[in-house]
Amino acid sequence: MTDNQFNSEKFLAYRRQQEASVIEAIGDRSDPMMSMLSIELNTTELCNRTCSFCPRADARIYPNRNLNMTVDTASKIASDLAAFGFKGRISFSGFGEPVLNKDLQGLVRAVRSYLKDNMIDTNTNGDKLTPDLVRGLFEAGISAIYVNLYDGPEQAETFRRIFAEAGIESTRYKLRPHWPGAESSFGLVLNNRAGMVNAPEIGVTPLEEARAHSCYYPFSRAMIDWNGDMLICTNDWGRKKVIGSVHKSSIKELWLSDAMGEIRESLSKGERSFAPCNACDVDGTLTGKFGHDLLMQHSQHEGRARERLVKTA
Repeated sequence: MTDNQFNSEKFLAYRRQQEASVIEAIGDRSDPMMSMLSIELNTTELCNRTCSFCPRADARIYPNRNLNMTVDTASKIASDLAAFGFKGRISFSGFGEPVLNKDLQGLVRAVRSYLKDNMIDTNTNGDKLTPDLVRGLFEAGISAIYVNLYDGPEQAETFRRIFAEAGIESTRYKLRPHWPGAESSFGLVLNNRAGMVNAPEIGVTPLEEARAHSCYYPFSRAMIDWNGDMLICTNDWGRKKVIGSVHKSSIKELWLSDAMGEIRESLSKGERSFAPCNACDVDGTLTGKFGHDLLMQHSQHEGRARERLVKTA
């Protein structure tokens, strides 16, 4: 295996190292907004594939829609992040194929204009990658590109040639095995997208009974949809829990909202009986504990402050 090709275990170690780097860069660790270690932006509702392990396998459940994030929305998100000193990673990923947003380079430029030093990456199935597109994304300010190998290991050499022709070093892109059966996945390669995937032939189905343990996703990872809606989780493909819109509230207001607080309180106790968490098969505790601990400490502090106010009223 080459340095730019990951199995699931290697990718998990890589994500943990990224998270540790973000935490190390944080100054005020009492600031609850520092719990947000990454933010994922859904650039488009289009995809050129219909994989068996994706909700798009059934167009009646998840149809292709020509809905795309605009530069204005990306700019609002980036401005909000910069306002509270966001230290984390920005990922152009989500529920579609990011490069099908025809202005992906514009989105990257918009975010980079506000966040000069942050890690900015994108995921892609690679089908539309060309040397010119790769060069354009890096010139716009992308830090890394992750190519998911959906067909098999034989794809790897094709992508290495594309990046080499674009003049991009192998350390700036990663190839991820993402086909059914591509080793133990930890929910990082294949998962049921919060119950939206029902593919028993590959062992991916909604849960019949909710898991009985915590999940750190809503404590450490933010998810913004193409239209600016904040979802509770990057796996909520069904959009079962919409917190609010960045066009009506700041990201800080949404992240620290009562709605998010109630969800986190339940998940911290291992209570996952509500949608979409009740059908989700993701472990949710492999990363993100720093965000969990910080937000629960903040919640307890706020609770004690409210109690003091009540007593003195």
